[in-house]
Amino acid sequence: MLRLRRGEEGAVAVIVVLSLVALLGVTVLTVDVGQLLFKRRAMVNASDAAALAAAQSCAGVDDSDSPEAMADLFAVDNVSVASGQITELVGCDGPSFGHVSVEYGMSQDLFFAGVLGFNGPAQVTTEATAGWGPARAGNPVPIVVYTGQDQGNCNIDEHLPEGIPCYLWYDNDLFANSAFGFLNLCTANDPCSQGWDVDRAAGCPNVGSSLRDDWIMGNWSGGPNQINWPDETFVCRVSGLSSSNWNTLESRVDDTPPGNQLMFPVNDCATQVDSSGTAIGCNATVAPDKYNIVGFIILQLDDVLTSAAEWGGTPYSFCSRNNVNVTTNQVIPLSSLPSGNCPNGATPSGVENLLVGGKAPGTAGAQYVYDDLNKTVTWTGPNGRTNFEFNWWLNGQCGQPPGNSSAVCLKVTTVDVQFNGQGACDIEDDCPDFGVRGVRLCDLEVGSCPDDN
Repeated sequence: MLRLRRGEEGAVAVIVVLSLVALLGVTVLTVDVGQLLFKRRAMVNASDAAALAAAQSCAGVDDSDSPEAMADLFAVDNVSVASGQITELVGCDGPSFGHVSVEYGMSQDLFFAGVLGFNGPAQVTTEATAGWGPARAGNPVPIVVYTGQDQGNCNIDEHLPEGIPCYLWYDNDLFANSAFGFLNLCTANDPCSQGWDVDRAAGCPNVGSSLRDDWIMGNWSGGPNQINWPDETFVCRVSGLSSSNWNTLESRVDDTPPGNQLMFPVNDCATQVDSSGTAIGCNATVAPDKYNIVGFIILQLDDVLTSAAEWGGTPYSFCSRNNVNVTTNQVIPLSSLPSGNCPNGATPSGVENLLVGGKAPGTAGAQYVYDDLNKTVTWTGPNGRTNFEFNWWLNGQCGQPPGNSSAVCLKVTTVDVQFNGQGACDIEDDCPDFGVRGVRLCDLEVGSCPDDN
């Protein structure tokens, strides 16, 4: 028995050593490999951002930024220790189509892998490619812009110049419950229910908030979204609303150009249709089921104001104040009326339907003169009392605010337009190129870059 026990000497040590090897292997997988995977995810973002920034620099006909400098800037902005370069550049600053490939990496120390014979530090390297092409086939954000002046202070047409500050209202009451202007970007070739370029009487699917977030952030490999102008391109309206979509859009405000210069589809409201495919016009009493997209407009996103507390001002209101003391030649500011839903100290930005003593300005029997510039009434009648009635509003950051407290205002600056024939066509050889470019991530191997199509 003594000899048998002596024959097992050292067995525990062998088991411990084998266990330590296994434990170290698990530790390496947990700590080192896990850290490498985490860093790779960060580097994917860095390379994607670098490729998009370089592509945007090359896509702009008048852009003097160096694509190499822009790629480095955005890569480092995502991962401070990232380093790399552009590995392929085709068609920069001039041609309608082109692409750029980048490779960026970083070093990562290994904590436990050295025990198993793996030398550090390890290099984490990722690649990305982005392409550009005329905006007649691009990847816009899923938020429509209406032609004309009904949406804000700018007349949205093909002659709108560059550098104009504008605001755009997305009010669920403004365009007959048009669900704040969100639309479906899914094409026939995408792995989601098609809503772009559908038949005018087709049924419209909905899309979820997360997919709309992906579109807003540009994290979408589908598309590109093409238009058929001068033929119609019907695109499904998206019903419902998620405040997260506006929050996602707001996150793009702090991007530096061109990151905050976004492409919006342009809707010709005169030819938008209901669910049966019947044109309903701009002032429809029913919600449009499909927009008719006639092109794109590129706008620099300056701010997203999502509440009355942010956009300020006072919506269209009715003031009624009786038995106001008046004396001959007294100048009465409309802002001095303290109650009855009246301005109460604020000079109105606009006044309509004014009646003093039941009389409109300048009509027979009116005993006052109205100064619309200063929003004052000069009483010309005898001393006594009279009544005031009028509609009024006070402008905020986006002009006259709507009555709908859930409305959203986008403050933007125009960059370029391409619609109603301004380069809006399908085949490059059939029309001129007006210099507006769409940029997106792509893959040369599968032929998804714009210049491969």
